[in-house]
Amino acid sequence: MVALGRAIADAGLTHVPDFHDPTARFFLSEKGKRSLAKTEQVMREGTHRVQLEMARVRADLMALRTAAIDRALDEAVAGGATQVVILGAGYDGRAWRLPELQGLPVFEVDHPATQRDKRARVTTLPSANANVNFVAMDFERESLDAVLKRAGHDRASPTCWIWEGVVMYLTGEAMRMTLAAIAGRSAPGSTLIVNYHAARPGFVKGLILRLIGEPQINASTPQEMAEELGSVGLVVKEDSGMQDWNQRFAQGRAKVERAAYMRLAVARFVGRR
Repeated sequence: MVALGRAIADAGLTHVPDFHDPTARFFLSEKGKRSLAKTEQVMREGTHRVQLEMARVRADLMALRTAAIDRALDEAVAGGATQVVILGAGYDGRAWRLPELQGLPVFEVDHPATQRDKRARVTTLPSANANVNFVAMDFERESLDAVLKRAGHDRASPTCWIWEGVVMYLTGEAMRMTLAAIAGRSAPGSTLIVNYHAARPGFVKGLILRLIGEPQINASTPQEMAEELGSVGLVVKEDSGMQDWNQRFAQGRAKVERAAYMRLAVARFVGRR
């Protein structure tokens, strides 16, 4: 669903000017490809306006979140980060589409099954800008510290960590364990970009997410998230939400009021208190 939103935005159906993610369509399922093709046909014909607007909302949500994280990543690299770790990488295409990652090691950490599928699909993409390291991890059985050490991650060099679309599915204990591992492998000056939700979904959306096997169980206020990050030595430099991204990247034109709970904290590692 996330890749489909990005693919529709890349096709031009978004309020985010100049949004591009040509990698997204390569990661679509057959059903996703049919949905994208149908949306592009409707765009060309200019018909089914209600359907078109619904697709635009989906695309805007993903385009705005992507743009916000991309900007934070660009600033982290400009500020001295020499490697990137993407936790729960899924079908993230940043290593292939962002020129600022040229030559940098990027560690994509994810479940072995998802990663096998992704590795098969990226063979059809142009060469990555980054030096991609696929790090397969069974999160229930393995240590993040151990798998990254084995993969060649350098804990003495500043890292930009991206944690997108994951925290809302974790228990508080699982989130804190991961934060401790991140802090343990972060040199001073490292950055964590963490996407989280400030509220749980409503009953109907929550039920749908449970039915498709992705119940969202974690929500934090910005203050609560700052406290969790601070407990492991991460100081929040910026905390923004969907409405902020709408103003910054879409001149406030996107209809994203129902997604106001989506947030992004950008924190710098300064060491444990």
